[in-house]
Parts: sequence; C-alpha cells; structure tokens
Amino acid sequence: EAEVKAAEAEVAEVQVVFDEEEKEPPATSAPSETAAASALHERPPQHASLKTPRQAYVEEVCAGRIDGTAAGAAALLLPAAAALDEAEIERLLCECEALYRADQFLLAMRRLLALEALASQAGLQPPLRERDDIRVSTILRTEAELESQLNMIASDEWRRVAHRASRPSGGSARSSCKQYDLDTYVQELPGGRMAVKVVGVVPRSIECVLAPLLQPELYGSWIPGIKAALQVCRASNFRRFIHIKALTVPIPFLAPRHAVLTGYGDILSATSVMCYIRSIDPSSLPDEPARVAAAALTSDSSVAIDITGGFLFEVLSPNETRVSSTMQLDPKLKLLPPRAIDWFMKHVAANLIPMYDKMASKFEPDGQHAHLMVPPSDDAATYEELRRRLAVLQPDGAD
Repeated sequence: EAEVKAAEAEVAEVQVVFDEEEKEPPATSAPSETAAASALHERPPQHASLKTPRQAYVEEVCAGRIDGTAAGAAALLLPAAAALDEAEIERLLCECEALYRADQFLLAMRRLLALEALASQAGLQPPLRERDDIRVSTILRTEAELESQLNMIASDEWRRVAHRASRPSGGSARSSCKQYDLDTYVQELPGGRMAVKVVGVVPRSIECVLAPLLQPELYGSWIPGIKAALQVCRASNFRRFIHIKALTVPIPFLAPRHAVLTGYGDILSATSVMCYIRSIDPSSLPDEPARVAAAALTSDSSVAIDITGGFLFEVLSPNETRVSSTMQLDPKLKLLPPRAIDWFMKHVAANLIPMYDKMASKFEPDGQHAHLMVPPSDDAATYEELRRRLAVLQPDGAD
C-alpha cells in the first residue's frame, strides 16, 4: 500500500509539471525588432512538442532523411486547411523558424508559403505576410532576395562586352586541360548605372568551389577589390556576417571604404546552389559582441559602401562547375562620374572567375588549404555538413 501511494504521488508530481508547462506564459510587451532579430539568430530551443510529427519533420530534414530539395517536400505533414487554427499556425511558424536557423532557408520559405496558402483557404485573418511577426518577415525576405537575384542572373537584358578563354590553375596536372570560356556582361540600370555579370566554368568539384566562400579571412587573396575581410558573427554554418575593407583607390584625400555583409546560401535545385550577399547597417548585427567587433574594425574616417549580389553554381560534372555572379556596387565616390566607376568595376569583375579558380584549386585534396576541410580544423564539421547537403546534387543533364 505504501508503494502504491508513493507511485500515485510521483504521478501527481509529474502531472503538476506538465500542467505548468501547458500554461500560457505571462503577457509581456512586444520585443523590439533588434531583440527579435537576435532571438531569430539563436539556435532553436528544445520545443515542448519535440516528439510530435511536426518536430520530427524538422529533425528528419536536418538529419538528411527527408530531402528538402525534393518536389513536395515542403508540404509534407502539413494539416488540411479545415484543421488549421491559430494554435496550429503558431506551431508551424516555430517549425519554419527552426528550419531557417538550421540553414534550410529555401525549405523554410517554401513551407511558409505552403502554410500561407493553407491559412488563406481556411479563411484565417490577417494573412500571414501582413502580420507583425519577425519570423514571417525574415523568411519572406529570403524569397524576395533570392528571387531578385535569380531574375537578375537570368535577365535577357545583359549585353556581353568581353569574352576570353583561360586555362585552369593548379600546376602541371592541370596545364593540359582544355581552355574554358569566361564572359563578362553589363546591364543598364535606372539612374544611369550598370550592373556587371561574369560567367565561367571552373574545373573543380562543387565542394571545392564553395569552400572559399566559407573562409572569409581568405577573401582578400582572391576577390577583386577586397583588401581584407574578417568574420564578425557566425549565425550558423552557412549564414555569416563579414566585415570587409576595400582596396585603397589612389585618389588624394580619399577616405578608406568598408562594408558589413550578410551572406547565406542553400541548394536551389538538384543541380544548383545559390548564394546571396548584401551590405547591412552594423546596428542590425544580431548581437552586441558582433556590433563591437565590426566597430573595432572600422576607422572613424572610413565610408560604408553598398554591395548587393550573389552567386549561382551549377554542377556540370563531378569536376566542373559553372559560376555565374552579379554584383551591384556603390562605392560612394562622388568625385568620379558613375560611368567611370562602372567601367572600372567591369574590368575588375572580369578577373573574378580566374582568381576564384585559383583559390578553389587550393581546396582540392593536395591543395594548400585542404587541411581546413578535415579534422582537427575548427571548420571540419561545417565541411562535413556541406558534403552531406551536396550529396543530393547531380550533374546537369544526368538521369
């Protein structure tokens, strides 16, 4: 009898704990956008419904057991519109947020769009994108940024201004390789400015081609126009915040230039990977240490420049990757006419692919930086995750 009473008391104690967990938290004032953005950059907490099918969906995606790039993957385990209510929407928004934090940017966006369509069918108001929810606005910004970048790359308004054939870097083993084409394009923009696009085939695996982007401290050795770069915050494996210093322009009394960039990337399709880059205000960095670090790297006289652009990587074969990149730059040089700046940028951009190829060759198994991709390197886990994510890719045209 004593054992039965003890067991009943233990069950009652556990029930009290569950009851406390199910109570709604006390009402608090709405957090500022900066605070909410900081929370979004944190790793997802252990949710109370960790073992529900929805949370299992996130776990299965992150473990690679669900291919987030497959058609229909974003709609798996979503409820019917008739079963959707505000509580269900909140749980699914938490799920989208968890996917976003786990570097599944496009899957988070596609799942949110699927949820938005369901909410519309259910007649729930207001529409998701009209709600004051930092999770929704952050994920939908991914949609706007990547769609804009893809439209820019695929635009038929580009005009080719340069073409050349180049041999790949990498020593005698590569010297006999066939030449590959490099093309530079320009496009007129409103206000008399130009955008620049470069396209070329790099004779490296997609892993070696992506590796240089994950090492910001090396940017100054291969990206034209950058003198030095340093990571100020790492939100996740494939979402970084980087401070760059631009090369000094030989104009008397001209202040140095800098930028704080945010960049992220994801698998776009079964044959391609997309990376996006834009400059941001340092005050929007996700935490105070990052803001302090960015301020320490910037002199009082330095001028912040604006940069928007990105890369599209297409797998052509196990050892060939087509690289397409567009960049729009405002160096804030009032002394020079915009046309002169654009002319300079066009010729600088033409060097991007050859320098990219040279750096990518250093991440091949016998390359100078190959050690960064394997233990005991601090980045080994990142490259292991990169290989796992890239395993779903197939060369363009393959069955």
